[in-house]
This record gives sequence, C-alpha cells and structure tokens, in this order.
Amino acid sequence: MAVAQTSTSTRDVPPRADPRDGPRGPYTAARALPVAFLLTLLVARSFDATTHADHLYVPFVIALYVLPLWYVSGFRRGPWRTAPWALLAGQAVLTYLPFVPLGDGWAGGASGMLVGLVLLVAPVRRVWPLALSLLAVEGLLRYVVVGPPYLPTVNGATWAVIAATNGALAVFGLVRLAETVGELDATQDELARAAVLRERLAVGERLVGAVEDRVQLVARHARAALRWLSTTPEDARGEIAAAGRIAREAVTEGRRVHTDDQDAPGLVTGRATTPGLARAVLATGLALHGVQNLLDVAAPTLARREYDRPVAIVVAVLVSVAVAVLHWRHSGTLRGGARPPHWPVTLAVQTVLSYAQFTLIGTAGLIFLSFLAASFLLLVRGPWRWAWFAAVVLSLPALAWWADDAVMRTTPLLEWTGYATVGIANYGLMAYGLSRLAGLADRLAARREQLAELAAVDERLRLARDTHDLLGLGMSTLALKTDLVAALIGRDDRRAARELSELVSLCTTVRADAGRIAGERPALSLDSEFATATEVLAASGIEVFTEHEPLRLPPEVDTVFAIVLREAVTNILRHSSATRCAITLAADDEGDNKGNNDGHDDEGAGTVRFRISNDGATPPADDTRGRGLDNTRARVEALGGRLVTRHSRGTFIVSAEITRGRG
Repeated sequence: MAVAQTSTSTRDVPPRADPRDGPRGPYTAARALPVAFLLTLLVARSFDATTHADHLYVPFVIALYVLPLWYVSGFRRGPWRTAPWALLAGQAVLTYLPFVPLGDGWAGGASGMLVGLVLLVAPVRRVWPLALSLLAVEGLLRYVVVGPPYLPTVNGATWAVIAATNGALAVFGLVRLAETVGELDATQDELARAAVLRERLAVGERLVGAVEDRVQLVARHARAALRWLSTTPEDARGEIAAAGRIAREAVTEGRRVHTDDQDAPGLVTGRATTPGLARAVLATGLALHGVQNLLDVAAPTLARREYDRPVAIVVAVLVSVAVAVLHWRHSGTLRGGARPPHWPVTLAVQTVLSYAQFTLIGTAGLIFLSFLAASFLLLVRGPWRWAWFAAVVLSLPALAWWADDAVMRTTPLLEWTGYATVGIANYGLMAYGLSRLAGLADRLAARREQLAELAAVDERLRLARDTHDLLGLGMSTLALKTDLVAALIGRDDRRAARELSELVSLCTTVRADAGRIAGERPALSLDSEFATATEVLAASGIEVFTEHEPLRLPPEVDTVFAIVLREAVTNILRHSSATRCAITLAADDEGDNKGNNDGHDDEGAGTVRFRISNDGATPPADDTRGRGLDNTRARVEALGGRLVTRHSRGTFIVSAEITRGRG
C-alpha cells in the first residue's frame, strides 16, 4: 500500500459485525468443529441402540442433540438470546425424561449437552455453580437413583459423570473459541481505527503546544504592534521582534513534530489474552481420561484376561502422565499452534505409550488413542494427516477383533467397538479443535495487533507528511512577514499596517491548518492556494507569472495539486534567491473534455499538467530540500500520476501530471 494512501478515518472502517449472527472469515471454518464433534458423538450414541429393545431409545437420543446442534451451528440464534431459559428447560426435559422409561439404559453422560448449553447461554452471573450442580445431579442419578450404565458401579457411574463433563466442556470450549475467532476477525478494523485515532490525538496535542499556541502568541504580538505603530514605533518594533522570534520557534517545533512522527516507535497495543479456555478444557479432558484409565485398570473383572493389577496400575499412572505431557506439548497452545522441536520423536513416543496398556488389559487400555489421533492431525501436514488419523481410529476395532476382547463380558463386541471407535474420533476432533482454535485465536490476535501497528505507522506518516506540507509554507511566511514588517516600520507605516493585518489573518489560517491535520484528510483548494502563493511570493519581492485554466478537477486531484503548489512555494522561499516564478496549469483534453454546453470544463478523462519554475536556484539548495518533495511525489503517484523535478542553469522546475478519471 502506498504511503500516500494511508489516511484512515472513521468513515473508512466498516461497522462491527456480530460473529454470532453469521459466518465471517475464519469463523466459518472454526464453527464446523463443534458441529462435527456433536455429530460424531450422536453416531457413537446410536451404537447403543443395538442392545436396547426399547424403541424409544433412538428417538430420545436424536431429540437430545437437536437443540445443541442448532446452537453450535450458529443458524438464527435469536431465540437463544430472547428466550434462553425456555430452550434450556426443553433441553432439560429431553435429558432427564428418558430416565423414566429407560432407567440405567439411558445414554451415560447425556446431561453433558445440557451443561454445555447452560455454560454458553444461561443469563446468570455465576453460571459455573449451576453447571456443577447439574453434573452432581448426573452423579446422583447414576450412583443412587437409576444405577450406572455398566458395572462395577464405581466405574460405570464415574464414567457417566466424566462423559458428561467432557461433553459439556467440549461443547462450551469449541463454541466459545469459535466465537473468539469470529470476534477477533470482526473487530480487527476497530483496533486499527482506535490506533489511528490515538495517533491523531497525540499529534493534535503536540501541534497545539508546538504550533497553535505559538501562532496565537504571534497574532497577539502583531495586534499589539499594530496598536503601537502610529504612536510609539519602538514599541511596535519590540512587539514584531517578539512575534518573529516566536514564529521561528513555531517553524522549528513544527519541523520537530514532523520528524518525531516519522521516526516514532511502533504502537504497542498489548497482546490479547491467550485463550486460556482452550488450555483449561484440554487439561481437564486429559486429567479426566487419566482418572478413567486408572478406574478401568483398578476395577475388578474388567476384562476377560488376567493381569498383574499392581503392575498394571503403575503402568497406567506412567502412561496417563506421559501421554498428557506429550499431547500438551504437541497441542501448541503455548506457541500459537506452532509445532514443537523434535516432534517426530515425541510423536513416536506417544504412539508407543498409547498402545502400551493393550498388552496388559486389552482394548480397555486404548483410552488415549483419541489424543494420539489428535496429535497426528496437529503435527503432520497435508492430506496424509487424515490418513494417520483414520489409521489410529481404526486400530481400535482391529485390535479388539484380533484379541476377541471387550470391556465387559456382557457387552457385545460389535456394539462396544463401534461405540469406542466413533468415540475416539469424537474426542480426537475435540482435542484437535481445542488446540487448533487456540492457535488460530492467538494468530488472529497477533494479526490484529500487526494491523493496528501498521495503521498507526501509516497514520503517523500521513500526519507527518501533512504537518510538513500544510504548515511549512504558512509558518515560514509568518517569519518572513515579521521581518518585512520590521523593515517597513518607520519607512512605510501604511504598508506595515497592511502587512500586520495580513499577518494576523495568516495566523488564523495556520491555526486552522494545524487543527485540520489531526482530523480528516485536509481538503485544500487549488484556487485559494493560487491566490495565496501569488500574494506570498509578491510580498517577498518575487515577480509571479501565472497561467491557470478554469478546470474542474476531481477533489482528490485538486487537493494534491494544492499541496504540490504549497511545497514548491515553500522551497522557493527557503532554498532560493528567486526573483521570478512561473506557475501554469493546463489540460490535454480528450473527447468531451474540451467543454460542454454550460461553458465549464467537464470532469472527464485527460491529462492535467501543473508546472512551477523559479530562478535563483542552486544545486546545493536543490539537494537540501528535505522530505517535502518526496511526500508530494508519493501523493501524485498514489493518484496514478508522476512528479518530476529538474534543475537547469539556475532554474528549478517542479512538474506534476495526473490523468483525470484514474485517480
């Protein structure tokens, strides 16, 4: 993006979008993860239907997921904001009513969907105690009222509570992170706008102290000199001398503001909070899987094969801790999603550990395959990662059928392997989604800050350029006029009075320009700049020749040419001993650009040429013109034009041309 195009205003920033009301940017992909999680969980629940003779089981399971799928899809969520308690009450009915006809045969951990929705939409300040109360109800039902989904009780009932907790945290975490991604994406323009406004405020404050206050003092001294002019010329000289000194201070300070703005350090916005939610949910899931693993190993008559229980418990503790540490490292939640060093080695170690318990307790020891599948998705690049994911998921039914093993003697192998296989895919997607969304949210937060930084730097450059271009001529003219008035006092008091009046008027103009710099892009008029340039040059004893065709220019072209003229006149006054100056504006018209019936030039296509030349220029003066011409060249080129400067035999020429209809 060209520097000259970096002005940012509040009009340039689109209104904030609510990521909850529709897809936008990365949020569209992020929202698919919780939907995929619920759908795979629904498929896993459906495998339970093979052992349920009651025909109500499948309709109850399907009904249980209708409201959660509606919410996580993001489709027309209005009722969730206007009537959340009614919808939560409906989900509660669908969660607990099936216990009446089905008893302990109802899906274990079914309340997880209700708890997840409560965490997401309940309009209460302390929502976590309510969620914990619902999980306690799940435990009460399974331990005391209806019984566990399988024996032994401590194992089956605890599994039901863990399943409910995992489901609730997964739904809550995936949805909330998806919304975080959407909010970060939707609010990046707001952060850039805030950075721009902060820069404008800072520059405005510096201009008030450096320029506006001093210019106001110049005007005050000029008025005092005008009062003393007719009675005590010495006092008038003292006042105008003070005005000249302050005017030169204003010139110096104005240049300092210009330089400071270009060289100022980058804006520090502060990093957005890293999604600790993803870390908390992921850590909780790892911990709960570890607890369930220990229960599976310690529970009596868990598997068909015999095993040394103390050895198995030691192995289970080591595997639970090691897998949790390795997957946490692979998840990248602390590195914005980046892969850790030596990841192929650590992934191989996690693979060995994930299958290590199979030799001891059979398929019950494959509980950590979901995190292994997620690690493959996180670490392997390209489509092969999904092949590895599928291989890990399908390894469970393959090993179960090969070993002719099931978790419980009374559980049909087909039902259990179907449920467990889809469950691995389900929680693998959960672990992958939490890690992936956490990294994406981190990167979006960093990108927001980078955009704000770039917007602030661009605005800083724009402000510095406008400070130089718009105030340079006015402040230099103030100093020159004070010198002129000082020379006229006692020699031509009438002209001195006229110049003092013009000096006061010029102070008002300079203060207005300073005020416009920190607002919207200053809109200047080429016609008014023509008049000002002619007056200022003539007051400096320079003979001016002008040729100004009555052209109707686009506003942006008119403003740029006005700034080009200001810069050229400023350089003539500062860097030359000119006696003559020529200013011409002409157009090479095309088609209907030559005029129309009302006598005015039409704003069609055609090249407009603007040329300022002066004598009394020397090469050293040309070389020390500073950044001003570079600024104006950038402005002209931003409109598709070009600006050329040339020094020849003591004459300096600035020539700019822009084609109308292209800017």
